Amino acid sequence: MVSRRIIYSAIAIAVALAIPILAKPVAWLWWMASEEMFPSRISWDGKTAWKRCESAISGKTTWPATPDDACAAMHLCANEAPLSEEQVDRLTQIMRDTPGCRPP
Repeated sequence: MVSRRIIYSAIAIAVALAIPILAKPVAWLWWMASEEMFPSRISWDGKTAWKRCESAISGKTTWPATPDDACAAMHLCANEAPLSEEQVDRLTQIMRDTPGCRPP
């Protein structure tokens, strides 16, 4: 019969080996969930900047500080983000109100 000490040792070894294997996917899932919950954390220069568009159009987060950078972000939103007709209309109005920015 196998002793409890051997069983507990095997379980401890399995857990110790599983932690590094599971840590990366768990961290990745946390990062992705935090982007969805807090779009203001997403950089306008990042690959997932389009995720910030909806909150920027609604006024929950800010556009980049300079008009040129804001205009570039708005064009990114117009081209990359899945927007409703109402959001497209609002974005077009925001672009018209931004100095030097023309709607697409």
